[in-house]
Amino acid sequence: LTTPCTSSLPALASISFRKAAMSGKVDKKDMQKLKELSGKKYRDQAVWFLNAFWVNHFEGNYPNQEKVWNYLHKFIELDLKKKKNGCELNEFDAHRFLEHFGMTLSVKDMREKLREIDIDFNKHVSLTEFLVFDFKADVHHLVTASQGEKDMDKINEAQALLEKAQADAEACRVALEKAKEAAEVARESKLLAIKAENEAKKAEAELRRVEGEARAAADALKAEETKLANKKKNLKAKSQNMDLGVVKRGKAASMLAALEAKDPLPLQRAKITQAAVVKKCEKATKKAAAATAKAVKAREVAEKDEEAAQAAKKASEDAVVAAEKAIAAAEEFLEKVKQEVKGAGKGKVSRMRIMIDHER
Repeated sequence: LTTPCTSSLPALASISFRKAAMSGKVDKKDMQKLKELSGKKYRDQAVWFLNAFWVNHFEGNYPNQEKVWNYLHKFIELDLKKKKNGCELNEFDAHRFLEHFGMTLSVKDMREKLREIDIDFNKHVSLTEFLVFDFKADVHHLVTASQGEKDMDKINEAQALLEKAQADAEACRVALEKAKEAAEVARESKLLAIKAENEAKKAEAELRRVEGEARAAADALKAEETKLANKKKNLKAKSQNMDLGVVKRGKAASMLAALEAKDPLPLQRAKITQAAVVKKCEKATKKAAAATAKAVKAREVAEKDEEAAQAAKKASEDAVVAAEKAIAAAEEFLEKVKQEVKGAGKGKVSRMRIMIDHER
């Protein structure tokens, strides 16, 4: 195994694994095992490869470890149908994969490269096939390498702690998002409550103004009624005053009869104005009552949403603490496992290290 290229694939004249397979350098048993390995999920292929070549070529070489994980994530990204559950890319997506990592070639040369990489000739490229090609890895060593079986209990325990840390971290992210949403809802509810309260104040002010109009209209009507009553009283007195002449008494009686038959215009206007103001006042009263009720309800909703926001904030803070504890526990145990596991198995440990850093 040698350090892989980073900007271009090896020259066409390089030893191709396709030719190696055809010439018998990859025997049938190894080819069958390679096919089985290529059928595993992308993550399992990456872990197997790292485990197989860890001691001499990955331990302490973080750039090479990172490169394998970058290849893994790009395979998953390009596999639109199966994503992380996939195992290989078709020719078109494999072409896109090579271009992404700067391995740009002509269509003819690209197809030749893909034929070289496709060790089992099925017109698809698995992550394993690409890693073998890119790292010029020994297929026999790859398919027969130990996967750290003797340390699997420790590795599995570390994996369980990692999964708990991931679950707690995800719960933390969800809780933080809920807290953010709840805070926004509370903010909007508060604004609506303030708006409703301002509208209630305006409606109340309008009611007070209309009530003032109603009082003024009532006073004006009363004044006109008093004026009319006094006038009628005076006319009645004149019509019955025997000290006055017949003509004057008759005139007073005639004017009294006219007033009794029909209200004078000032009084008519006062009655019309007063009636209109009464209706206006009733309308303003209903509007003010509705606005006040709306404001009260809006304030109740705002207070309820604020309580929910505070509860969501507390839940998110608790989730952060739980996630930090879970990550710390996983990190501590993984460091212990890292020191105890020798050789094979460290590929999976390295992946867990990267995942913990991601969650942190």
